[in-house]
Amino acid sequence: MISYFRDDRLCETDSFLSVVKPDDTECPMIAAVGAGGKTSTLRRLAEEYALMGKKAIVLTTTHMREETTPWSCVAEEEEWISKGNELLERVKECLEQYGQAWIGGRAKKGKMSCVPELILAEIESWNVPLLVEADGARMLPLKVPGEQEPVLLSQTTHVFSVYGMDALDQKLEEICFRSEKAAELLGKQPEDQVTEEDIIKLACHEQGGRKGCPKQAEYIVVLNKADTKERRDRACKIAKCLYENGIKNIFVTSYML
Repeated sequence: MISYFRDDRLCETDSFLSVVKPDDTECPMIAAVGAGGKTSTLRRLAEEYALMGKKAIVLTTTHMREETTPWSCVAEEEEWISKGNELLERVKECLEQYGQAWIGGRAKKGKMSCVPELILAEIESWNVPLLVEADGARMLPLKVPGEQEPVLLSQTTHVFSVYGMDALDQKLEEICFRSEKAAELLGKQPEDQVTEEDIIKLACHEQGGRKGCPKQAEYIVVLNKADTKERRDRACKIAKCLYENGIKNIFVTSYML
């Protein structure tokens, strides 16, 4: 389920791309930051491009879980350097056969990391949409970025800032990555419960969801895990406040439905 906020209400849609229209740019680079559904959001975007008959590449500038799919192309960093041309051919094959390719360097604990800069530069020259996971949250539904986060490339055209609605009414220290930093930003104690107002403040704050967003990039908020009517209603309340604060593209999603 994907809905977007317009005219004081949630409107259902079948895709992000039909609302955001990133192909209005010459070659979109879409980054996902925040917590509570970044990888799921990128997966949905890749599927949308494939359904449109367009190709897309998914990668990370930090670390993300390695996909176990036929369109996954993950190798040791040394291999990307020594066998770069061979691996790039594999990426092209994935794009032709599946419409998408997930690429990265092999990291520990079943994760993948960023590909070497030379490989990234080559892929950028292919003029296909790049979908970039630019943040980490250790599987928690909320986060505040650290000093070096997020890792957004200067060419980024769209930033999807993701928040998990399952964070509501939970203790900040239990569901937020960098909870002490979040408590300081929000003026709360780590043991306090998360409210709608907290998510609104995080999404609007220059040291929260907007941190590092390039000036030319469109900023988009995704309120994910709206898996019940109550969460959806509360997400609508959040979306209304965000819209009034100048954020015009707000999605409410549940990838379970």
